[in-house]
Amino acid sequence: MKKFTLGCEHDHEFEGWFADAEAIQQQIGQGLLDCPYCGSTTLEKRLSAPNLSTPKTKARIAAEQASTSGPASAPPQTAPQNPAPVPPQAASMAGPPAGDGIAALRMAVRALHQKIQAEFTDVGDEFATEARKIHNGESEQQNIYGTCTPEDQRELAEDGIEVLPLPDLPPEH
Repeated sequence: MKKFTLGCEHDHEFEGWFADAEAIQQQIGQGLLDCPYCGSTTLEKRLSAPNLSTPKTKARIAAEQASTSGPASAPPQTAPQNPAPVPPQAASMAGPPAGDGIAALRMAVRALHQKIQAEFTDVGDEFATEARKIHNGESEQQNIYGTCTPEDQRELAEDGIEVLPLPDLPPEH
């Protein structure tokens, strides 16, 4: 499979995976393809850069993945599935999604995860205990994240302790 750039009559560009250039023309001719932005079926194959797997390309891709997925030492999927006390200003720190759709929302949530992992203390599976200590003044006031069961989460809410469960994100490919 090869990745090709396509475009519609309204200058929208998008990519698709095809066996070869002939397969693109065949599918366009049969009306099987349309523009994901406007629905137009008047499409053309545009100039596409080849995707060559070279050491330099692999290094660039690895660097991009490292910069978007946070520090390599951070435990994977710790923040996404766990509740964490979040100050009111945390929601505004991520800002509104830039653009529209699921991709923009995913980027905003990923940025929030990275901020939490960078600036909050990971207390692991002692989250409920630590949150209670902070709430009761037995421990220093700080922002924490970690894991807890749904039952612990309900009990924290009953005790007046606000937590924010973060949605789990799929890994980047």
